[in-house]
Amino acid sequence: MAKRKLKKAETEKSTKIAKQIDYFSDFWAQNVDDVASAQLSDMKARTKNAEKSELPGIGACSISKGVGDFEQISTSPCDLGWNDGIIEHLGSLLTENELDDEKEKQIESERQTILQLTARYTDLMAVTSDQDGYRSIYCAHIIQHLIRNKNLIIGNKRKLEIAMAQEGGASEETIESCRDSGFVRPVVLVLCPFKKDAYDIINRLRRIIHGDEESGEVWSKNRFEDEYSGPTELPTTRADFPDDHKELLLGNNDDSFRIGIALSKKVLKLYEKFEKADILICSPLGLRMILNGESGNESHLISSINLVIVDRTDIMLQQNWENVQLIFSHLHSQPSKIDVDISRVRKLYLDGHSRHYSQLLMFSRYSHELFTSLILQNSQNHRGLVLAKPKRDGTLADIEIPLCQEIHKFEVKDPNETSDLRFKYFVDKIQPTLIPRSLIVIPSYFDFVRIRNHFKKGEESFVSCHEYADRAKVDRAREMFFHERKSYLLVTERWYFFNRRHLTGVHRVIFYQIPSHPLFYSEFINMSDAATSQRFLAVLLISKYDRMRLENTFGSEMASAIMTNKQAVQAIVSQ
Repeated sequence: MAKRKLKKAETEKSTKIAKQIDYFSDFWAQNVDDVASAQLSDMKARTKNAEKSELPGIGACSISKGVGDFEQISTSPCDLGWNDGIIEHLGSLLTENELDDEKEKQIESERQTILQLTARYTDLMAVTSDQDGYRSIYCAHIIQHLIRNKNLIIGNKRKLEIAMAQEGGASEETIESCRDSGFVRPVVLVLCPFKKDAYDIINRLRRIIHGDEESGEVWSKNRFEDEYSGPTELPTTRADFPDDHKELLLGNNDDSFRIGIALSKKVLKLYEKFEKADILICSPLGLRMILNGESGNESHLISSINLVIVDRTDIMLQQNWENVQLIFSHLHSQPSKIDVDISRVRKLYLDGHSRHYSQLLMFSRYSHELFTSLILQNSQNHRGLVLAKPKRDGTLADIEIPLCQEIHKFEVKDPNETSDLRFKYFVDKIQPTLIPRSLIVIPSYFDFVRIRNHFKKGEESFVSCHEYADRAKVDRAREMFFHERKSYLLVTERWYFFNRRHLTGVHRVIFYQIPSHPLFYSEFINMSDAATSQRFLAVLLISKYDRMRLENTFGSEMASAIMTNKQAVQAIVSQ
C-alpha cells in the first residue's frame, strides 16, 4: 500500500492562524457562579442532555455543553491564536510520520478536529491510534498555555510594581485585576504508562520550543537520556509477535516514575522539584506514591492543574486502574495550608471552582466503560465535553478457524450487582458444561480470584496463569494443562497482555467476560488445538454493561443485533 509523508505545505495550511481569537483569555474570563457550578457538576443531567453529533475525522460523538453553546468544528483551516513559532514547529512534527494514502484524509481530518478542540480548552475523550498526531498537538497546546500564563504573570507583576510605586500604592481594583495564579505552581499534569512515553513526550516538548535545533538548552539532558531511554531493537525471540506487543517491548518500560519540568524563556528544565515545576509528567503509580503512598501525602501539588492529559489510557487499564481513580479523587482539592501570596490567587480557586477551569484530554485506542465513567465523573469544564463514540468494525475477521460462538446474556438491573450475577451464571450454567482442556479467560483479577477460590473449594482440576505468578509457576501450569494432568486453565487478561504467550492444548475457550483489548478475543480462539474436522466452540458471557467491549470486538452493527436479541443464549456459526 502506498505511503507518503504529509507535505509541509498541507500541514501549514491546516494550522495557519490569524491572531484574532484568544481562547486563553476567553477561558479564564468566563464567569461560573454557584448556579452554573451546580449544573456543571450534575453528571446525570449533562449526560441525559448531551447531543449526538458527527465530528470530522472523529465520527459519532456525544457533546455535553458547558456554560455557553458548543462552537462548531470547521473543516477548513481556522484561527487558533497560537504563537507562530509553535505552529511552525508543530507543522514539522506532523509531517514526519508516513501515512497510507487511503488513511491520509481521515488522519488529517482527525488531527484538525483534535487541534481545534484542544486549542478551545474543550474536554475530549478521543478514540484514536494516531499517537504521533495527538501527542504533538497536545504538546504544542501545553507550551502555548505556559507561555501565555507566564506572560500574564510577568505583566501583572510589572503592573503591580508600577502601581505600588505611585503615591497611595495600588488600588484594590488593580490588585483584584492581577489575580493570575493558583495555590501551587504546577499547572499541567500528563499521565502516561511508561518511561518511554515520557521520553517521547519530553522530546516533543523540546522540539515545540526549539524546533529541530539540537542546541536548544535542556537541563539534566544526559541524566534524562540515561534514565528514560531504552532498547530500540526487538529481541530475536519476539520477532513474530503482534505489532502492538512489539511496540510494548521497545523502549524503557518502567511504570514507576515522576518528573517535574519547568519552562524558563526557551530553557527546558528537567528534574525540577514539583513545587517549582510547571509540568508534571508521571505514571499513575509514580504519582500515587506521593499522593497517598510510601513517599508521602502531597495532594496539594495537583490542586491547581489547568490541563490534565491521560495518554494511552488503554495501557493504564492493564496496569492498575485504581491508581488513576485515586489521582482524580485528589485533583483540585483545597490545600490544607497556603504558602503563596493570597492576593495573586484567582478567586475561582478560593471559591472552590477550579475544576470548572481545568481541561481534561484522554486518548485511547479503544473505548471502555471505565474510561467513559472516569471522564463523565471528572469533566466539569465550562467549555464542555466531547466524548467520541466512533462506529467500530470489530476484529472477528482475524479469526482463522471454523467457529461456533455461544453467547450467554444474563440480566442485570443494578450495575453494582454485575459481578455477583456473572459469577452465579457461570457456576449455575457454564461450569457444568466444561470439558477437559477448557481455557477460561477472565479479564478482571478480582473475578479471577473468585473463580480460583471456587474451583479450589470444589477440588476442580485446574491451573492458572496470572500477573502475580512467577515464570516457573506459569510454565508448569501450561505444561500440566497441555499434557491433560489438569483439565482447566484460568488466564487473566493482564498476564496475557504483558506476555502474549501462545497456549497449547486448548479445545474450548470460555470468556468469563469479553476482553478489554479487542484483539485478544480472536487471538485466544486462534490458539485452538481441537481437531480441524469439528467446529471450535467459544462461550461468552455478557450483560448490557459489556456493550462497549462487544462493539470493539464484534463491530457496532453485530453488537447492536446481539444486544437487542431477546434470547438468553445466541449462537453465531462461521466457516
